[in-house]
Amino acid sequence: MKKEDILDNEYHYSEERDERVKDTAEVFTPPKVVKQMLDSLNIDWDDPPQDKTFLDPTCGSGNFLVELAKRGIPVQNLYGLDLMQDNIDICHKRLKEIYGDTEDVRFHLNRNVIQGDALEDSYEFHEKFTGFDDW
Repeated sequence: MKKEDILDNEYHYSEERDERVKDTAEVFTPPKVVKQMLDSLNIDWDDPPQDKTFLDPTCGSGNFLVELAKRGIPVQNLYGLDLMQDNIDICHKRLKEIYGDTEDVRFHLNRNVIQGDALEDSYEFHEKFTGFDDW
């Protein structure tokens, strides 16, 4: 089992996690479903886009962002929000396992994968989003 998968399993399958899920009704998209959803996009994953930006407004511990990282999306193109800071911390840990724990990676994660409420908060990311021309 890969190190980032171990982090994911340790976080999602614990008594602490089970109790909080009951209290907060958090739901995490299983990695298998994440892969299926990303596979359904009109993207050639053999040549991943380096100019597209991806936002997960409820990133949790990062299942979508981690899979995008594994598929070759640059760290500076990943954005995420979650209500719970500990979810953001786990997401950061998992992404650092893929990209490395460098100053550049920490810089992008601290700016782009943050604690917040996508429905209620007024938040601003530091980079212009691209890739939404069809909307």
